[in-house]
Amino acid sequence: MKFIFLPNSISPKLLTILAALFIGFFCFLETGIIPPLQSPDERDHLKRAYWLSKGEFFLKTPAGEVSGGFVDSGLENYLEYCSRYDRHTDKKIAQNDLNIIRNFQWTADKTFTVAPGTGYYFPILYTPQAIGLSIGEYTHLSIDNSYRLARLMSAIIACFIIIAAFAISAPNALVLALLAIPMTLFQIAAASLDGMATAVTILALAVFCQTKRLASHTPPALLYTLSISVTLVAACRLHALPILLLPFMAWIYTKRKNVLWQTLSCTAFVIGWTLLAMKMTISNPHPDTSVHEKLLGIFLHPLHFAHLIVNTIADPGKQNFYICSFLGDLGWLDTLFPTKFYEALTLLLLVITLLCLPWKNQRETWISSGIMAGMSLASCLLIFMALYLAWTPANASEIEGIQGRYFLIPALFLAYALGELKITRRSLCAFSLFAVLFLFSTYSMISVLLTRYYIVS
Repeated sequence: MKFIFLPNSISPKLLTILAALFIGFFCFLETGIIPPLQSPDERDHLKRAYWLSKGEFFLKTPAGEVSGGFVDSGLENYLEYCSRYDRHTDKKIAQNDLNIIRNFQWTADKTFTVAPGTGYYFPILYTPQAIGLSIGEYTHLSIDNSYRLARLMSAIIACFIIIAAFAISAPNALVLALLAIPMTLFQIAAASLDGMATAVTILALAVFCQTKRLASHTPPALLYTLSISVTLVAACRLHALPILLLPFMAWIYTKRKNVLWQTLSCTAFVIGWTLLAMKMTISNPHPDTSVHEKLLGIFLHPLHFAHLIVNTIADPGKQNFYICSFLGDLGWLDTLFPTKFYEALTLLLLVITLLCLPWKNQRETWISSGIMAGMSLASCLLIFMALYLAWTPANASEIEGIQGRYFLIPALFLAYALGELKITRRSLCAFSLFAVLFLFSTYSMISVLLTRYYIVS
């Protein structure tokens, strides 16, 4: 059978929007299945959203203490109670637990709590969670209902942003597959920063693809969207800093002076925010070596830092952990899938990648694709640098604290470097495999989540 009719009968944007709707619907279902605060560091992210709801952009640092802020004592008690399930796979959610969780109320009393890891993030992407918490507090909902509203709003808005991005530019099947792996689905359904950061990253990449196509005819609204989305992502994810190259490339394509000014403004803001946040946030009041000393050491002894990276990557235990926590290590990294699941998912991703590779000679896209591939590599290096600076002792032989989910943004850079979805037999085959991967992921996730949190063996 010939496929001559396909380009006129199937819209790439429609296919990807339908895929995003299915992904969004499953994330909506997840918010009803997953118990509260089961994503890594979700408690600290919720605190940051609470502070944003009060108009606070920076953390507070009492003398000799770690950075944090004041939260409602009822919220703090709720966060503390829900922590009893972290890394305790033997504990299931009982009806009595649900009754206790539902009874936590807002008190209007404030207590100081720490959350230093969130101090480096420009907090605007917490807006959906902040709105949910504000609505819950001012309408006297229970804290549990307020949290669930915040989580639901974050998931819904993140999915709407992804749908808008796909309506601007249809991504290839690898981008869709990266959104359909269990770890991504789980994080989108959480009240942490990952879902919104992923969505806005995809929006920036989609707008850039459209800008590259339209060049000097790009509408100003798209260029402003690119600048804002790039700024938000780069200011809340240090390893996403290479995304600042997109506005510079947009300036080259459009040849507009105002785009250059937007680009310079984005870069200046991100650098300024990052330096200010590093100065104002204290994660360890008595460090053995300061961040500035470590950073200077990287530039003075780059081979030593390269040796640390090689040692880290060469560690078989870390290799396995990175793969599992990229594909799906749910909960507080305590809920694994069977080994066969990771093998099958890895194989599907590899085949989809091969099918998405632009095998034909496309010289007009070499430069932009090469730059985006370089962005992916630079982003990976920044992950190792950030975790070395923040969490690794100066005399360590390996870099600590890295999780596989941190590599989603570099993976998205690389996936977009492969081009957009076009209706060909190969791309439709890749899209079909994405559908298989999505069904495989969601079916497996439901079983694993029910077993982890509810079913007593």
